[in-house]
Formats: sequence, C-alpha cells, structure tokens
Amino acid sequence: MKKLVALILTATALLAMGAQDSVVVRISWRVLPFALLSLDGQEWGESAVAATPLPAPTPTDFQRGYLSLPQAVTLRVISNTRWTVFVQALSPSLGTSYDGTFNWEISALEVGIGGDFLPLSLVPQPLVSGANGSHVLPVDYRVRLPEKALPPGDYQAVVLYTITTD
Repeated sequence: MKKLVALILTATALLAMGAQDSVVVRISWRVLPFALLSLDGQEWGESAVAATPLPAPTPTDFQRGYLSLPQAVTLRVISNTRWTVFVQALSPSLGTSYDGTFNWEISALEVGIGGDFLPLSLVPQPLVSGANGSHVLPVDYRVRLPEKALPPGDYQAVVLYTITTD
C-alpha cells in the first residue's frame, strides 16, 4: 500500500512539473493458495484435534465385531486450491480399563469418509483430497472390538486432522 501511495505521489509530481504528458501506473497482486479446516464448527485453521468418547458397545456391535460411530466428527474445508486432509492418532491407545488389565490399542480404530476406512496410527496418513471450494466432510469411526468382553474403562479416540495444499 505504501508503494502504491509513493508511486501515485511521484506520478503526480512529474505531471505537475510537466516532465511527461502521461503516466501509466500498473497495479498487480498475487493470490496465494490457502486451505483451512474447521472441526464441528470450531475456529478455522490448518489443524484440529477431536477427542471423541467411545460409548459402551451394544450386543449388535459385538455381533458384527466393531463399534460403529457414523459422523463421529464433521470437518469443513474452504480452499482456493487443491488440498489434502491428513489424519493421525495422538495417543498409542484408546484408553485402559478401570482396573488397568486391558489396554485398547489405537490400531483398533479406523477412520473413514464415504465408506472407505483406514486404520489409524501415530503417523499422518492422507484421509481425503479435494479441489477448491467449500466442503462438508462427515467422518465415520469404526472400532474393532476385542474378542473377549470389553471391560469397563475410560475409552476415547484422540485424533489430529491436518490440511495441506497440493
């Protein structure tokens, strides 16, 4: 902005002095690529953390072998370029039983969009990619249940979502 004001003042001074009959001023700008995400309506940023409590499995969950959490979280993306959302666990487990005898490994958690699931790990993995615009992405969780009964405990999925531009 300061350069533009200085350029206009210089051009005006030259005209006033009669040094030129005309002045050409060129203004240009460059729009940088950006991609931002919001988790369940929180603030926009380049990353977001979701801590989702895992409910007690039902008999139907045990019958099919996994706990299903459709639309566990909702990501919103705005971007003026291509983007990719990465996902990773922030903890090596989903928690432990109250008596400390059971540790639910993070590898039991799968995260998916549109029916395609991937097992979660401590390493960032691409979850979904897209083009510029505004997007609403419901994210489903699926948690494989242990073969024996799940002991009472404090279980939750703590997941980091990060967006990058391509």
